[in-house]
Amino acid sequence: MNLHKLLYSVFITAFLYSFLNTTINAGEFKLDTTENNIPKKALIIKHDAKLFKSPYRLQRTAKKASFLQLYFLMTPEKHNRVPVLEKYSKTKTKPDMWLEKDSYVEWNTIQMINFTPQKGRKRINIYASKKCAKTYARFGKTTEECQVLGEEGPLFDKQQYKLLIPVFQQDQDNYYHGGFIRISQGESYEKQGPLGYDLILVVDSSLSMGKYFRPTMEVLQTFVKLMKESTQAEVVIPLRIGLLFYRDRKGNDCDLGYVTQWAQHLTSDVQKVIQALNHAKATDCNSLNNQEAVWDGINRAIVDTVWHKNNLQTIILIGDAPPYSENDIENNPMQFSIAYLHDKAKKGKNIRFLTFKIGEQDNQNSKPFKNLALATEEALKGRFHFVAKADILQFQQELREVLVKEWGIAEKTGALYTKKSSPLDISKYEYPIILAHIERSKAERDFVKGWVPKKISNKLAFGEYIFMRKMDLAITIHTIEGIILAAENGIKEGPDAFLDMVRNTLATQVKMKFYQLFEEGETLEKILKKADILPFKTQILSFNAREVNTWKPVDYQNITVSLKEKVRYLREFSGNPKNERRINETAYLYVPRKYFP
Repeated sequence: MNLHKLLYSVFITAFLYSFLNTTINAGEFKLDTTENNIPKKALIIKHDAKLFKSPYRLQRTAKKASFLQLYFLMTPEKHNRVPVLEKYSKTKTKPDMWLEKDSYVEWNTIQMINFTPQKGRKRINIYASKKCAKTYARFGKTTEECQVLGEEGPLFDKQQYKLLIPVFQQDQDNYYHGGFIRISQGESYEKQGPLGYDLILVVDSSLSMGKYFRPTMEVLQTFVKLMKESTQAEVVIPLRIGLLFYRDRKGNDCDLGYVTQWAQHLTSDVQKVIQALNHAKATDCNSLNNQEAVWDGINRAIVDTVWHKNNLQTIILIGDAPPYSENDIENNPMQFSIAYLHDKAKKGKNIRFLTFKIGEQDNQNSKPFKNLALATEEALKGRFHFVAKADILQFQQELREVLVKEWGIAEKTGALYTKKSSPLDISKYEYPIILAHIERSKAERDFVKGWVPKKISNKLAFGEYIFMRKMDLAITIHTIEGIILAAENGIKEGPDAFLDMVRNTLATQVKMKFYQLFEEGETLEKILKKADILPFKTQILSFNAREVNTWKPVDYQNITVSLKEKVRYLREFSGNPKNERRINETAYLYVPRKYFP
């Protein structure tokens, strides 16, 4: 009896599933469009996105949806899956496949913003609010509460990341409201490796700390050697190290020289850091007070550094004196505190602190070092070590162990992210750090909306581009050249000859009869836009057949001069292989808008 019930249950489930599948194909679907009747498009932003045959979770039959591939959206959605068409169609009432909602973003425009180097301006930030973007546009900086959603990469970034912003809304010519996706050029994100390791040493360089420079250098040399020996070929994790010294504002009857100073900014050439430590000199005297400018050094390391967002980020603090209190305005004028530094380490970053307090066993003096490392969320928790002042060997041993353990976290994160292997020895301490970094790295491929100023201090912040296939640009160039020839013919033989040549040039491309072109007062610009030859409105080609009949030779000459200049730019631009971007083996170009008519 139980067997009969089970078979009956399976039959009913299969029947209902089959019935539901048939009911969703009854012509209820239609193409989804914007208010301006532009077809909505889904741009795939996940490398593991799938195209499903059905909206139901039980139906798992799927094929891969390629990264950055476009699909046309249909409506309505069902069960958190959205119906899509693989090719544009006004008439289809049945979707080709279904997408999970979190696997794509809407991409309803082909206009793009692409940051380009411009002398004398600030690097671009994308802000969560329009108010913050306005403040940034006027002053080149913002207040602490402004949330930065993304930023322009540094010039000459070796990892060659581009920040791409599609334009969704332009507000009074001053701001763009859109979003961004960070993608790599050349090799795919996975092939480059999921992460690297950014490590900055912040070291007290007062008189009492000089004897720790060489031991630190020796530990670094040993660590780099061990790291190279242990690195597996299939998971290559690049390492960058920096070195910053700090002292104090007032010396004990001497000039301390500086409060904070970079010995070496973050670099992949670790030998430069080792050399800097080898040549480093401490002050000739100690600071006037028992405390030192510890937090000044940490703050500068955080804000001065161009951190790679997909890297594990760590600051190692080595010192023997405690920091000044945030209430000591004379010696801590910026009123730095642990809470402030933790907040800075989290905003757009993911910095962990590893601290070494050297000195006498004094819990009160050690507490700030301990809290900087440990008094934070699990995913950002670092390590704290107390080292007796005379015990150089203990210091070296513990610093070496910390570096090796940190490198172990990087290797385990790399192995899990690339799925080369699944480490079984992840500790309770390591788990939240690794998990948070993997989730954060994946999130960087997500789409985020934000506000960007068009100008910063009266300088253009970015240039406007048209994103198009290289083949489509070739068709556009060919079409414009045909219009140029028609205009040259019009100068000699008049409007009828001009219109006949334009019709001959376009009839095949727009799939219309020769005599249908320019019917009912249609402008040339409208015809080209309808045929997807020019993806925007353009003033110079916004004429109809009736207007052409009133033209004089000078009107044809004006069009010829302007279009010849544009075609020359377009040909030069499309002929430069450096301007190409390949997505799924198809060549695309970001063509500056100014090159078009």
